[in-house]
Amino acid sequence: MSSTRRGVILRDLLLAHDSAGLTAHHVPSSAQSVREIVLITHVDQILEVGPDSIVLLGEELALGGWVVSVALRYAWERRAAALVVSEQSFSESVIELARRFGVALFTAAVGIDRTALALARQLGALEAGILFRLDALHNRVVRATTIAEVLSEISQELNDAHVQVLVEGIELVSRGERPNDAVTVRSVLADGRRGPELVATVSPSQQAFAEQALARAGMTVRALLLAHELTDLVDAAPLLSFAALAGVREDSAVDDGHPDQAALQRWPPGTPVAAVVLRVVDDVDHRADRIAPVVTSRWREAFPRVPLARMSAGWFAIVPLAHPSAEVDGALQQLADAGLGPLGTALGVAQDPEGTEQVSNLLRRAGLAARLAEAGGPVIDFRRFGLPLVRRLLPAQDAMDLAQTAYPLLMRDPHAADIIATVVAYLDCAGSATAAAERLGVHRNTLQLRLRRAAALGVHLDHPGELLSTHLLLAALDPGSVPTSPSPPIDR
Repeated sequence: MSSTRRGVILRDLLLAHDSAGLTAHHVPSSAQSVREIVLITHVDQILEVGPDSIVLLGEELALGGWVVSVALRYAWERRAAALVVSEQSFSESVIELARRFGVALFTAAVGIDRTALALARQLGALEAGILFRLDALHNRVVRATTIAEVLSEISQELNDAHVQVLVEGIELVSRGERPNDAVTVRSVLADGRRGPELVATVSPSQQAFAEQALARAGMTVRALLLAHELTDLVDAAPLLSFAALAGVREDSAVDDGHPDQAALQRWPPGTPVAAVVLRVVDDVDHRADRIAPVVTSRWREAFPRVPLARMSAGWFAIVPLAHPSAEVDGALQQLADAGLGPLGTALGVAQDPEGTEQVSNLLRRAGLAARLAEAGGPVIDFRRFGLPLVRRLLPAQDAMDLAQTAYPLLMRDPHAADIIATVVAYLDCAGSATAAAERLGVHRNTLQLRLRRAAALGVHLDHPGELLSTHLLLAALDPGSVPTSPSPPIDR
């Protein structure tokens, strides 16, 4: 006789069962699931026992310790949870065998048939309660409109356990806290080893229910993921249309497009915008495709009303400069630091404050800036293209060695940092002392004093043939490694 069920925890079943007629000789410490109650009346039937079952030996079978020992071994091989036999005395070796096999061992004082019926009845009652909880959870989950809401419902049902959606091992959304001494339950939401996963970290006593809860919620989470992908695609349709008109293909880099529509002067018309390019550094094994759900989710959090369009090894977007996320530069840098940098994504931006630039040109500039940017590093703005380029061509250590050789007096001066910053600002401003002073926030006379000090230390700005090399070298220096002093006598 057997009664197949969805499964409950053995300890829960024992607590619910009127266990006055059961004597426990060994109960494993781990949480074991019970899905079936099986009464064995013939020896051969034990070979048909399924996993997670409680096996009860008919009274005519369990006539001695050696029969119980054999039954324990078969129960272990069939991955049964427990063995119940009629009341009798055991030697310590039989109980030790149960410990070694990890199979719970009980004796029944009220008769095996009656015990089997009672356990099956209680298993059904417990499962009915679990089904009621699962149905109630399912009804709440299907009404959720976001993945975060789904995870919150699951977490609450699992005593605030930690529940998350992973994509490529990267956390997309999570809720709850990890309990101590926890086990991990996983439900794959799509075919393939790299598909998204719904993962719960729960206490061992919650494992069986968590498996069923994740299975119930998996379809809803998958549907919401697909809905997000569809929404992103619909939102990005205008950008994709623009990209097609401007010659920016999905399989190309943004800096090799050739616009074929002269009428495309700006988009949207007359609106100050910034072109943003997100480039996956070292896009091996189609990494951009695999992390796309995470990237679009992070982008949606930072710019909920700005679509993101897919392109080769990355994405691009057109962000209005009047976007409610305040300063675009700050929002992009926060996005890079908190969400995209750790994924190996670098950001480049090109701004058009007047709204007069052709957007395809902005995209190419942003693409070049993104190629200079480093994953996890600062967002590179095309307006400040020079310094990243110089530092890429001339690493800081090489620049320091060259500067110490070319300008030894300057590099030994305690105020070298101030002097170098002044020279670089002066050259950045094309020799305008007024503009350089405003940039540095110092008086024009102070700037002139520092320039004269630079000349005294060997930095000559009246030799046109040396200006370019001087500018590139000093701009490439790491300010943190240049001597500085809290008291600047050169400003007096």
